[in-house]
Amino acid sequence: MSNKKSKKNSAPPKENSLRVQIKFPNQGLSDLRKKLLADSSHEYYACLLGKKNIIGDLCIITVRDVYFPDSEYYANQSVTSLRVSGNFLRERLLEIEERIDIDTMIDVHTHPFSNSNVWFSGTDDRDEINFVNYLADEGAEIFYASIVLSQTDYQARYWFLENGRAVKVPALIKTQKVAENIPSSDSKFTTEKKIKSEVAEMFNRSVLALGLDNMRKITGDQKISVVGVGGIGSILAENLIHMGFNYINLIDFDKLEISNLNRIVAATYEDAVNERVKVEAIKNNLLKINPNATITALNNNVFDFEVEKVLADSDWILVATDNHASRFHIQELAFKYFVPFITAGVNITVEDGKIIDMSGEVILVRIGDKVCLSCLKRLKPNEIAKEIHPDKNVRAGLVQKGYVRGADVKEPAVKTLNSIIANLATDTLINQYTERQRDVVVQVYENNLSPTIYEDVDSVKYRNLNCGTCNI
Repeated sequence: MSNKKSKKNSAPPKENSLRVQIKFPNQGLSDLRKKLLADSSHEYYACLLGKKNIIGDLCIITVRDVYFPDSEYYANQSVTSLRVSGNFLRERLLEIEERIDIDTMIDVHTHPFSNSNVWFSGTDDRDEINFVNYLADEGAEIFYASIVLSQTDYQARYWFLENGRAVKVPALIKTQKVAENIPSSDSKFTTEKKIKSEVAEMFNRSVLALGLDNMRKITGDQKISVVGVGGIGSILAENLIHMGFNYINLIDFDKLEISNLNRIVAATYEDAVNERVKVEAIKNNLLKINPNATITALNNNVFDFEVEKVLADSDWILVATDNHASRFHIQELAFKYFVPFITAGVNITVEDGKIIDMSGEVILVRIGDKVCLSCLKRLKPNEIAKEIHPDKNVRAGLVQKGYVRGADVKEPAVKTLNSIIANLATDTLINQYTERQRDVVVQVYENNLSPTIYEDVDSVKYRNLNCGTCNI
């Protein structure tokens, strides 16, 4: 994709109009709940340290560290109340001020007497308002949020000062896998969408295969972004609409051409002759299949701010771009906003008119698993520099010196290989909802001596365990 960057919006939204999400790394919420809710005879407390990012009207707080106070730090603890010593909280505040990767404290406590429909008590309100005012009086540049847990659900909120008064905004908790999430008891997040009868009928056979509960997760409010809607991405998009996803974002800056017609789903000769925008052609195809779906088409390159806003608000990103720079940038955004992603890529090598390699791979990356494209050595720094370095002479020099080969050579492509890889990627995504199989980080398909699919264990085993990107 192109490397031109767009300007960001200058006027930030007011805090009281923000949509707030608190995002956990993989298994982070499950581990927190297991620890805090194991004993229902007392309230328990944890302090989370996180990083706040605001993009558009969305405020995302990503959880980086979790602290559980030892018993001596509890000044008071019963089934209906608790109080943690000031020393424990001061230690956490000092840590936030000393580190550059965090800026937010998130209080978490339990209401063990509440099996469901949990709420913040009047005492919680008073204590948290006092704490917000304390941070302001101390001049601390620290943000604050809070969570209360029952055995089955939660409420969460983000606090800020408005005209000297502590104000709260409801927050939604997001996890890497929807199966790990628990419902919010806040009425703002519990409105159910009614599914039209013809839509329910459309997926009744999927229900027979995947189960009703799993199909409810898939057809719910999950937002899936497909970046790159070429030979692989267009097939991915059609797979998503057939599987029941109702919110799909299509991202690609390119237009159709005649050479695309051997592999892009929904591309017609007329579209190619008229150089129709790829995302619009794919969107039109998806809406013909399910007119009730919400499809967003962004004719933007991956570096545009509009794309960043969409990706930050996604539940999953499916990456089907054809260069290292775009994948590197998407990975940066994914780890910044805690959005899991799946990459799908293919390779066809032809020498002297003969195919010597036909293969592809699918990679699953979730925040918290300590695996990414960088530590797996799937990103080439020289390729990235060639594609995005601000000095065009440097980019050209890398090619001329031989560090980057075949810069202007079009890659061979056939739909059969694209389809297999796109289907593997779709199946990897679906498994995040059904949990039918164990997760495989790297799946490889080869069609050389004979067609075969296998797990690339060595790439994962010998990855860089000190990776600066995914070692959160």
